Amino acid sequence: MFRPNNRHLQMPIISSISQLPEAYRERLDTSWAGTFYREFFMRIDEAPFAVLFSDKASRPNTAINRLVSLEYLKAGHGWSDEEMFDALRFNLQVRYSVGLWDLGVDDFELRTVYNFRRRLTQHMQETGQNLLDQAFEHVTDAQIAAFGLRTDKQRMDSTFVASNIREMSRLQLLVEVLQRVHRMLHPAEQDRYAAALAPYLQGSAGQYVYHVKTGTTAPHLQAIGELMQQLVAELPPAYAQEAAYQLLVRVFGEHFVAQAARVSVKPGQEISAASLQSPDDPEATCRTKAGETYKGYVANVTETCHPENPLQLIVKVQTASNITDDGDLFAEAVPALVARTDLQEVHTDGGYNGQAADAAAAAHAVLHIQSAIRGAQPSGARVALAEFAIAPVDRGTPDTLTCPQGQTAPVNASRKHLKAAFDINRCRDCPLFGARCPVDPGQHRQHAILRFSQHQIDVARRRQRCAAERASEHHLRPAIEATVRSVKHPFPGGKLPVRGRIRMSMLLIGSCAMTNVRRIHRYLLRERCSNDANHIENTGAQTKHALLLRFRRIFQAVTDRLRPALCVYLQPAARGLPACSPL
Repeated sequence: MFRPNNRHLQMPIISSISQLPEAYRERLDTSWAGTFYREFFMRIDEAPFAVLFSDKASRPNTAINRLVSLEYLKAGHGWSDEEMFDALRFNLQVRYSVGLWDLGVDDFELRTVYNFRRRLTQHMQETGQNLLDQAFEHVTDAQIAAFGLRTDKQRMDSTFVASNIREMSRLQLLVEVLQRVHRMLHPAEQDRYAAALAPYLQGSAGQYVYHVKTGTTAPHLQAIGELMQQLVAELPPAYAQEAAYQLLVRVFGEHFVAQAARVSVKPGQEISAASLQSPDDPEATCRTKAGETYKGYVANVTETCHPENPLQLIVKVQTASNITDDGDLFAEAVPALVARTDLQEVHTDGGYNGQAADAAAAAHAVLHIQSAIRGAQPSGARVALAEFAIAPVDRGTPDTLTCPQGQTAPVNASRKHLKAAFDINRCRDCPLFGARCPVDPGQHRQHAILRFSQHQIDVARRRQRCAAERASEHHLRPAIEATVRSVKHPFPGGKLPVRGRIRMSMLLIGSCAMTNVRRIHRYLLRERCSNDANHIENTGAQTKHALLLRFRRIFQAVTDRLRPALCVYLQPAARGLPACSPL
């Protein structure tokens, strides 16, 4: 039965925290633990998690805001489950951050965390809703409102994250699948295929590959392919829902070609990057970039970047197979970001262009500014469309085009494309007219026609924005690289200690949440130090003024008491002195 956790709102009169010296309590409250408690823990909305629990009257759930916070603390510090639970039991700062005021209170055991994750995973598989992601976005929106951050300018970048799987050769992968199929079979089927599977059951898959000489794998692959074809065809339908059987069918289709009764091995270069990389993580994919091979997933991070913001916060994180194009991630993120924030401008690198990205930006009136553009660049032999002034400059069908020499022509739509008609007489006097100019002078015409498509206009505008971004003194995109590093920092080598897209997503969301908390904590420390410095400066000025007034009053009192004696002493004319003047 679901019950919200409000007990942390009232600190007991006698607790481990209250017994600390006042200086220690203040130090604890101003540490990262206090910031996490106020800026994250207290902002968690527990209501969406009620679907994970029974509606019937039963034992209440463990505090949801505490379980969610522990997931994020674990990811942000790179802890194992045991390290996280030890920190909860013995680390006063961790307990303070999740609203536990006494060391003698234990709400739950580690098994509770496992059950909570299992329910989250099951709910996401059934409904597609990632409740941890929703909680992160809800908290982030509240943080943005609390600190008055502007969200009209944002930046985005992607990075590879590796799954916790072994590096397996092709042969080792196939043998591992066969071994799992054998463990799946009932005893009767194990006896039936004992002779056929015997060569692959002597030790682990790695031990089998160890005894295969380099360059002699082809006969082994052929034999495995023929055996897999037999198993796929002969195993009864009762195994159709078994994970091992589904892996068998998948790898057979990915690595072999069945032609009638004959099986042939696919060449390595024909195997898809989306093929199975490990039986332990069927969703992980393989991608090669800049000569390096990555197996796992891609994380796409979006954060605010308006120059007037006192701090920037991550607003969204996406996780997908690493063969997903950056443009597709952009197209997926933009609608949700527009709905949540005041997004008007997104800064990315050159990997985010494409039809999906262009369509999403156009549909939601978002200006997409890239620091580079993927693909072939103009040769320079001819004047590119990007060298023309396009009006309007942001989006939509253009009204006019102005050539590099200053001639402006209206844009009209034909059946297949757009065209601009320039005055042929002015064109003939242009130094670019001829081989370099892209206009078509035609024959017996008064106009030189430039034909183009809407897609070409979109590309030209993108190149113009890219050129303006490179010429600018202030670049908004590069700082996202540091953000990506901070998100991956708790995981050495960018390899997460989990498998599967759901668990990868949970850890990345938690790391992003902790990155935001750390930024807020540093900002609050700067503000506190600035306020303290101003207070000291104001106090010093007030003290100096008070001392000056006091000195003046003392000096005036002394002179008032000495004036009569000095005047009597200076009056005798016999001394030849002038009369004294008032002090």
